[in-house]
Amino acid sequence: MAVLGLLPQFLLYILSALVSLLLCVYAYFSYSFTYWKRKGVPYIQPKFPLGNNDCYGTEALSYGLETVDWYTEAKKKGYKIVGTWNYSNPVLLLVDLDTIKSVLVKDFNYFTDRDFFHNPKHDPKNESIFVAENEEWRQLRQRLSPVFTTAKMRIMFELVNKCAEPMMQLFETYSQSGDPIDIKDVVAMFTTDVISCVAFGLDASSFNPHEAKFRVIGRKFFESNLKTKTHLIIGRINKKIARFLGLRIIPEFLTNFFTEVITENARFRQENNVRKTDLMQLLLDLYESSKGQDGGFTFNDFVGNVIVFFLAGFDTTSTTMHYALYELARNPNLQEKTRMEIETVLKKHDGHLTYEAFQEMTYLRQVIDETLRLYPAVQNVTRVCGKPYTFKDSKVTIEKGVSVVVPLVALGRDPDYHQDPELFDPERFSPKNKESITKYAYMPFGEGPRNCIGKRFGLMNSSIGLIRILKAYKITINSQTIMPLKLKRGVFLMQPVDKLYINAIKI
Repeated sequence: MAVLGLLPQFLLYILSALVSLLLCVYAYFSYSFTYWKRKGVPYIQPKFPLGNNDCYGTEALSYGLETVDWYTEAKKKGYKIVGTWNYSNPVLLLVDLDTIKSVLVKDFNYFTDRDFFHNPKHDPKNESIFVAENEEWRQLRQRLSPVFTTAKMRIMFELVNKCAEPMMQLFETYSQSGDPIDIKDVVAMFTTDVISCVAFGLDASSFNPHEAKFRVIGRKFFESNLKTKTHLIIGRINKKIARFLGLRIIPEFLTNFFTEVITENARFRQENNVRKTDLMQLLLDLYESSKGQDGGFTFNDFVGNVIVFFLAGFDTTSTTMHYALYELARNPNLQEKTRMEIETVLKKHDGHLTYEAFQEMTYLRQVIDETLRLYPAVQNVTRVCGKPYTFKDSKVTIEKGVSVVVPLVALGRDPDYHQDPELFDPERFSPKNKESITKYAYMPFGEGPRNCIGKRFGLMNSSIGLIRILKAYKITINSQTIMPLKLKRGVFLMQPVDKLYINAIKI
C-alpha cells in the first residue's frame, strides 16, 4: 500500500522532468531561431519544431520541394541569400547565381563536403565517395575517375545495350496483353541489370522474379522501414546525437548482401585469374594495393563505394527515364520527332545502335536535358561550410558547420531563366538555343569539382533505354495514371505521389 501511495508522487516527478525537458528544448530552438537575425541575414520565419520544413515524421527524410517555396519567397523579396532552418539547424538557401557559382566553383575549398548524415564509427561500410569529406574525398575522386573515360564508355555501351534485351521482351508481353505498364518498375529493373553488369560483372536477372536478388534489394532499400526512416530523421535533426546513438542509414541487410557479393566476386576473380574492365576490378585493385598502408583503401571503403554506385546507378537513371517516357507519352508529337531521329540515325549506321550513332542523336539528348530541367533526380545540392566564409559584396559571414542549399528544382522552373517553365519543350536545348541557357540555372548533375562523377554514364544509360523502347513501341498514358502529376515532398530523389502507367503499342 505504501508503494501505491508513492506512485502518484513518482508520476508527478516524471511529468515535471518531461515538462522541464520540453521547456529546455523549446528554449534551445527559440535561441537557434534567432541565428540569421543575429547574422544580419534576411530569413523566412520558422515554426517550432520543424523550422521551415513542411513535412512531419517519417515523411521528412530530406530537403525536398519545400526549397521551391523558400526560393520563391526569397526571389519575390529580392534576396540573394535567405536564412532558413532544418528543425533547429540554420540553413542558408542560395538564390543568386553568382553566389551559387562562388560556393560550388570559385570558393569550393570552403564547401567541399555534402550535407548528408553518415556515421563512420558505427557504420563504416557506408563511407563512400558520396559522403567522404575533405582530403579523403579528393583521393577517392581521383582514384575512381578512370572508370568513366571515353574508352570505358565505349566498352560499357555494348554491355548496356545487351542489358536492354529482357526489358524489350517484357514490353512485347505488355504490348500483346494490353496491360498497363508500371514504367518506373520496368525501367528500374533495366537499370539494375545495367549497374550490376557494368559495375560488378554480374547478371542481376532483374526480369526473372525467381532470381532478381539485386532488384529485390534495391526496392527494399527505397521502401525503407520505420527504423531506417527514424535514423534518417534523427540524423537530420542532430548529427552529433545520431552518431552518439550509433545510428546508421544503410540498413544492415544491404551491407551484408553487398559484403557477400564482393567477397565471392573477388575470390572468383583471384582464384581464376579473371580481370575485367569494370568498377569492381578498379576497386579490387585499389584494395589489394592498399593492404598494409595507413589510410589506404580498406575493405569497408570497398563495400561502401560499391553500395553507393549501385544505389545511385540504378535509381537516378530510372527516375530520369520514367519522367522522360511520361512526358513523351503525353506529348505524342515530341515522341514522334524523337522516334524519327532515332530511325534516321540508325539507318545511317545500317540499323545498328553503336556508340557513334548514340552520339548523333541530338534531339534525344534535348529530350533528356529538358526532362532533367523539370525533374532533376536529386532535387537539391547541399554543402557544409568547412571554415568561416564571408560572402562577396556583403558583411555576411557563416561559421564552420553551417549548411547551404542550392535548389535545383526551383532554378529549373524559374521563369526569369526559362520561358514558360512548366512547358516540356526540348527545343530549349537545341544547338541554336542551348547557348542561351543561363549558367547555373540548369545543373542537374551539380557543378564544380564535386559534380556527379557518373554523369556521362547516366546519360548514356538513359539514352540507350529510351532508344530501344521508342524505336519499337508507341507509348501513351494509361488511364490508371492520375493526372495532373503530383510530386512527393520530403524526399531526396524526386518521386511522384502516385505511380505512372503507360501503354505500349508495337510499331
